[in-house]
Amino acid sequence: MKVLGVDTSTMTAGIGIVEEDEVLVEVKFSVKITYSEILLSCIDQALKNVSLKIDDMDGFAISIGPGSFTSLRIGLSTLKGLSFATGKPLVSVLSLDALAYLSLYCQYPVVTMLDAKKNQVYAAIYETKDGELKRQSDYLVIGVEDLVKRISHKTLFVGSGAKLYQKKLIELLKDKAYFSQAERSLPSGATVAFLGSKKLILGQFEDIVNLEPLYLRKSEAELKFRNVLISRHRNRES
Repeated sequence: MKVLGVDTSTMTAGIGIVEEDEVLVEVKFSVKITYSEILLSCIDQALKNVSLKIDDMDGFAISIGPGSFTSLRIGLSTLKGLSFATGKPLVSVLSLDALAYLSLYCQYPVVTMLDAKKNQVYAAIYETKDGELKRQSDYLVIGVEDLVKRISHKTLFVGSGAKLYQKKLIELLKDKAYFSQAERSLPSGATVAFLGSKKLILGQFEDIVNLEPLYLRKSEAELKFRNVLISRHRNRES
């Protein structure tokens, strides 16, 4: 089974194609503003690198968040389009799960962290048990100080949020804070594809019409719109 996986949860994207347990190709690239103009061309180039066509894929896997609002929407709409055009199924993977999977056999608990702006991170806590990665917390949007209150043992921190708040984590946790290599803190399209292939085998396909990103909190646009409505309501009452 050949699966194309895409992760656009941060401003560094990952595209990967896997077949069974083998990574055929993996591409990572960064953008400053948006993926809208280059994501499809990068997918096309990844396919060309291994002499494959989009119709050769047996299914698609997309990271649906949490992460960057605009980037997630672009990634999801792109993979929805490919699924619809080819008639091949689409499955979803959570970005924090995919990041944690890169540290599957870590002897310590693993905390995945993505920058959520506003002095917060998207985060989740994991442990490896019996060779399987088990999530030990909800998917969180949380301040670093509050996240640290949940940590009692030596812990491996991964992701863009871990890099951003590394000094703060060391300050608060001292020698309990460990950090992954840079490569293991970047989104991996191949990991998304691999995790997605398990869902494809089980027939856990998504409804591409209704599938939405996991945001955990409202976007800036939604918050501004809500504030406008509240302001208008107050003006009518005054």
